[in-house]
Amino acid sequence: MGKSQTKKKTRESRHNPMRVPDAHLGSGKSQMGVDQSKEKQMLPILRKLSSAEYADRTWACAAISNLIQNDAATRRLFQGNNVVGALIERLTDGVDEVIVEASGALRNLAIDGGHELCAEMFNKGIMSHLSVLISKCTNTINTILTSPAPATNLSETDYQARKHLLALSENVLYLVWSLAEANHKTLAAINGANVEELLFLALKGRQVLGTGVALAAAQATYSLSQENPEFQRKVVRNSAAIQTLVEIVSAPHDQNTKSQRKGKGKASEATREAEDGKALLLRVLIAGSLRNIVGPSSDPALKEDLKTLTNETILPLVNGLLDIDLENVVRQVMQLASDVASGDPTVKTTNGASTDHRSPSEITLEAIERSLMTVVVGLEILTAICAGVEDVDESEVEEANGASAGSEDEGDDDEEMEDGGENDGNDEDDLFDKSRDITMNGSGPPSTSISTSVTLSHLISTLKLPQRLTMLSTLTQLSLPPSTAQPSPHPPTTSALSVLHLRALEALNNLLLTSVAAISAGQGSSSQLATIVPLAKIWASIFRNVDLIKSEPESLGRKGQEMRLEILEMCIGCLWGTASLSPDALNVSPGQESTLVDAVSVLRSESARTRAIEILASLASRPSVSIEENKSIGNWLVGLLDTDLDPEMLVAVLNAIIDIYADEQREYDAPIFVAQDYLSILAGAMGTVRSKVKSIDRRKQLRLRARAEEASDNLAAFVKYRKTLTR
Repeated sequence: MGKSQTKKKTRESRHNPMRVPDAHLGSGKSQMGVDQSKEKQMLPILRKLSSAEYADRTWACAAISNLIQNDAATRRLFQGNNVVGALIERLTDGVDEVIVEASGALRNLAIDGGHELCAEMFNKGIMSHLSVLISKCTNTINTILTSPAPATNLSETDYQARKHLLALSENVLYLVWSLAEANHKTLAAINGANVEELLFLALKGRQVLGTGVALAAAQATYSLSQENPEFQRKVVRNSAAIQTLVEIVSAPHDQNTKSQRKGKGKASEATREAEDGKALLLRVLIAGSLRNIVGPSSDPALKEDLKTLTNETILPLVNGLLDIDLENVVRQVMQLASDVASGDPTVKTTNGASTDHRSPSEITLEAIERSLMTVVVGLEILTAICAGVEDVDESEVEEANGASAGSEDEGDDDEEMEDGGENDGNDEDDLFDKSRDITMNGSGPPSTSISTSVTLSHLISTLKLPQRLTMLSTLTQLSLPPSTAQPSPHPPTTSALSVLHLRALEALNNLLLTSVAAISAGQGSSSQLATIVPLAKIWASIFRNVDLIKSEPESLGRKGQEMRLEILEMCIGCLWGTASLSPDALNVSPGQESTLVDAVSVLRSESARTRAIEILASLASRPSVSIEENKSIGNWLVGLLDTDLDPEMLVAVLNAIIDIYADEQREYDAPIFVAQDYLSILAGAMGTVRSKVKSIDRRKQLRLRARAEEASDNLAAFVKYRKTLTR
């Protein structure tokens, strides 16, 4: 519903920040088939994986990594020849270099192939091998960190051994991250592998082990800390781990990591910039992990003063990420992608020899992608900060729901008194009900108030988040996978931008909803908010996104284009927030009502469809509405009563009609409600409404049943009242 704040993403819907979806790459399109030269190379490479010579096995693993990179068609060709199983076998190779390259190839497969390929790895037994490697890396890193000998004094043999260990650790940690994101089975397996010791050793020894290993550990920690109570409990019990997280968040980026290089050579400017981006991303990931793991009222939160840390360090850190100019980024990426496409894939050294090192353009593109993903993580943190009900104890909500269900069941008919019923009500609605009690100055109930220094005024007036989040949500020419047969000019940037826009919309949705809840609780007024928040500009900007997505309706149902629909649904949520705050402050353009009506048929979730209906109700009853606008919306809503509406939609439609026509003194009442004889239609629908309400199982959908009963009672009272006016 419109009353739903976005707090966390389920694992199935979260996008792996390193994966470029196949749709962005043009896979499955007739002109984007397998490169014939790569197909000819495949079988010899696979044969070399089992060669007696370790150099051949090493080369084969490396060749597979190169051939499948951002090439879905070639990757699937290798998959069809059991490359996953063959690489997993190499994880038990007797030569460290082979194990490193095999784990690297599996890492790249997991990143490019996403959840589907991670599930294949799990089914083919990667976890038993990964558990051994996790233990090996943990023991070796622990030895390195406790060794008094500095890395600069190592012999060449020891240096190469450490180099292999660090590369292996990085690969293992990225595999942990990818598997944790895949599904609940793989997450449970990772939880059982006791990976937390390796994670926090890598983070604690970040200055010794280097940026790559530390960043991989941060990515895995951030993923595992989300909606994963088992991992959260393990970390909370480890005070040293919590202290490590706090140290990383509190220290400036350049103090957290440093490059580990052998020799006296200096890095190029592009390399240094890329590493700086890694350090910042690491710090932001750990900030998010800390907030995920440590509850706001827990002992660790009080001990480490998480509230102060959030207000004085984490929020300013995230705030500094929000002013990125996406249009300028897109222009830069387009130019760099063109340079890469037209340039020599190899780079010439000063003596004329060819190397496989990346060009400066490719390094810069990677740094840009990393900066975009850093903003994404920052927005995820901000989404929780903007949720006024983020500190609600959800176990208490569920307990209250269970008690309510029990009391209701006592009065039910015999057929509704079976034991074993489960309350599947919408917890977000319960959270919203509690959110009406919040006070943004910290004087409300402690379970629902947000930090005193992160007041609504600070978020809206000082930080100007509504305007800045709206800017970040505005789609660009690279934001969505093309609807044509051609892939994006630069798929990684398109993938990153899609997620960034969605996260910005989620944060804006939460901020607007928190504002609505605060006003409902008497903390300010709509008119006051309208003077400091440019609601009309936000409405217009978000609607441009809606129009852009709706301009290509054929793309909404295609596989690989799911992000379009996710962004559309969150746009509807933000429009709901602006319309709920002050509908008369909006400049509603001709055709926008019909766009919202059309959107109802393509939105996939009931909550998004009900948001759209509630927006239309706000527009139809705003003070400046015209007779024609009201008639158009009213006729559509009343007409829906003759269709087979699901219960959520039925409740939304009934509430909308009653809200619009509750005041018979409105100028549109006589020419629309009376002249169109809506009263007779509503009276005739009462029997059908009662039947649908009774069909809702109160044990499984307690909240929905309660709302439906209330809507049915309101309809009966409304019809009765309007009939008295006609006598």
